[in-house]
Amino acid sequence: MKLFSRIIFKVFLVLSIIAGCATTERITERKKNEHKKYALLIGGGITESDNFESYYKNVEYAANTLKKLGYCDEDITTLFFGGKTANHPIVEGNATKENFIYELRHLGQTIDSNDSLVIFRTGHGMVELICEKYDKFPDYENRFGIDSIKCAGTVAVMNFPDGNLSCFEFQEILGRIKGKQIVIILNQCFCGQFADIAINLHNAVVVSETRETELAINQTKKTIRWKHNEWPFVKCFFDGFLQYSDTTGKKQSVFDAFQYMLRCNPNIEGIPIKADRPLLKENPKIKYGRELKIGTVYID
Repeated sequence: MKLFSRIIFKVFLVLSIIAGCATTERITERKKNEHKKYALLIGGGITESDNFESYYKNVEYAANTLKKLGYCDEDITTLFFGGKTANHPIVEGNATKENFIYELRHLGQTIDSNDSLVIFRTGHGMVELICEKYDKFPDYENRFGIDSIKCAGTVAVMNFPDGNLSCFEFQEILGRIKGKQIVIILNQCFCGQFADIAINLHNAVVVSETRETELAINQTKKTIRWKHNEWPFVKCFFDGFLQYSDTTGKKQSVFDAFQYMLRCNPNIEGIPIKADRPLLKENPKIKYGRELKIGTVYID
């Protein structure tokens, strides 16, 4: 009986999604009476050599999951390294820093206070020193032809072919988006500081795969999945939204999906790399904006 109930619920869900995305006229009507759901998905490497196919698989998996949850094709923007190709048919543009910022600013002009936005980013990340020039020894630069600098602290960045985007720049752009809620999922190394910016925003939830000093892991204890399949963190997190109750069809919140990912992702326990080294682990973070509460934010 439980299985039959689940099948009926899923059939109803699919039919509702198809009806909701059928025509522009219907979408416009929904815009006036309910909130509209947007998504910006971006992935890829910095160069051809580090642009793994798994990044595209991550973007594709996120897009397919969001469509199951009622997102319309025209409201999902997808950017990937190199732009659209025969092998990457869902891509709309190149995953550059310039294009990412452009799309974020465009959404800032499009989204109103009733709408929601999902931002998913998969790619390379690192931590940079926060440095600036100083003139304590001005002759030093003149004589040796190098800059005199001082550094204080570090900042997490997203790596793009045309430059890096820091968490502080990202925060400044997000602060201009007036949506009801913004859900940000980051699949990259050293991205914990991006989660921490949520507290400075009133309407954002940020989920980071890693802490400030951790590498993102794309392998399991049984098989290395480095270049060709979606990453365990990505698959487990987005699968979390599809774990409906057997009897009621209860929606899963962002926090529910996060908890599911912690149980599902094998890299939480750790991966043995070498016998004489400690396990390589992931410790994902989730942080909420000032006006949001745990368990009350949904993406569907």
